[in-house]
Formats: sequence, structure tokens, C-alpha cells
Amino acid sequence: MKDLVRLWRLWGGAAVWGGIWLALLTGAIVLSVLAGLHSRLPGDLDISEWVQGSLFPGMGVSRLVRAAGSTEVVLGTGGAVAVVLWLVGRRRQALLLGLGLVVLPFLQHGLKELVDRPRPTEDLVDLRAGFSSPSFPSGHVMSPALLYGFLLYVSPRIGLPHVLNAALLGWCAFMLVIAGPAQVYVGVHWPSDVAGGYAWAAVLLLPLVCADQFVGRRWW
Repeated sequence: MKDLVRLWRLWGGAAVWGGIWLALLTGAIVLSVLAGLHSRLPGDLDISEWVQGSLFPGMGVSRLVRAAGSTEVVLGTGGAVAVVLWLVGRRRQALLLGLGLVVLPFLQHGLKELVDRPRPTEDLVDLRAGFSSPSFPSGHVMSPALLYGFLLYVSPRIGLPHVLNAALLGWCAFMLVIAGPAQVYVGVHWPSDVAGGYAWAAVLLLPLVCADQFVGRRWW
């Protein structure tokens, strides 16, 4: 009887998280379609002007975040993290992170090519950085949101010393929060590109977290 109750709770939780994932996926798809139909969405220009006119995050922070959040750097950093997780015995999390990192560049590239949205132009925003791909979704948001979102989840579970854990959580939170505004500040993305980066990262991240929870409870 206890096993049946446990199984019911397990599948009930899976159904709830599955519903949340479907809602995230639906929102991400709708936003992608709108981005494909319009070079910018209502509010994009006003928000961009406000962010670019503010003192924060500024060029120094924005350059740091863009350098640390590029897809190439995220893949390299994430690969190193996956190796460390494997070596310390967290093999399930290492494999899940590795899977996410394998899917990430293909999903990101496919979305950019499919939506094919033009970048903000110099007559509308102050361009403070270069770019080499279509605008939606922001790869400099989607990539770090996946990696640092996963690390934010896994960090309390791997038994790091308190100081190291706090530092890691702080860096992850910083990257997650600042990645978006930094792209708008330098003028290479519209706010809706940033929203798309966060949305598609969540679509990719949530199954990894749920798989870790499900497998950990049932089979590992």
C-alpha cells in the first residue's frame, strides 16, 4: 500500500512538472513565432532605450558577462564541470549536464536559423558590440541560463564547503540575472530576444532537473 501511495505521488508530481514544461514550451514557441513575424515587439525599443541610458550594468560588467556567457565558453566550462561531477561521484548529474550541453548548440542554432530575426539596427539603438548570427533567441542568455541554472540546482546537493557553495551560488545568480540586461545594454539584442533565451533555456533545463529527481528516487 505504501508503495502504491509513493508511486501515485511520484507520478502526480511528474504530471505537474510535465504540465509546467508544456506551458513553458508553448510560451517559448509563441514568442518564437512572434519574433519571426516582427523585427521587434511592443516595448522592445522603449526598454532598450531605458537600459542603454542607465548606468548599470555598464560596459565593464556587460563585456565580462558576454565573455563568460558565450556559447563556446559555456560549452567548455560546462564540460569541465561535468568532468568534475563525474570524478566526485555525481555521475547522474554529470551525464545530465553533458546531455544538456550536447543539445544546447543544435537547439540554439536551429532556432536562430528558423526564426531568422534581424539584429537591432544602429538607427534605433546604440550598438556597442559585434554579432555574427540572427537575433532570436539570445545565445548569450540561453547558454549561461542553462549552465548556471543547472549549477544553481545541483550546487547544494554536492557537499561543497559552505564558503565555496555560497560563492558558486552567488556567481550563478549573478550570471542568470545580469546576462539579459547586458545584451540589451550593448545593443545587440531586443528584450524579447533575451526573453526567448531564458524561455528556451528553461525548456531545456527543466527536463534535466526532473530526470535527476525522478531517477534519483526510483532507480539510483
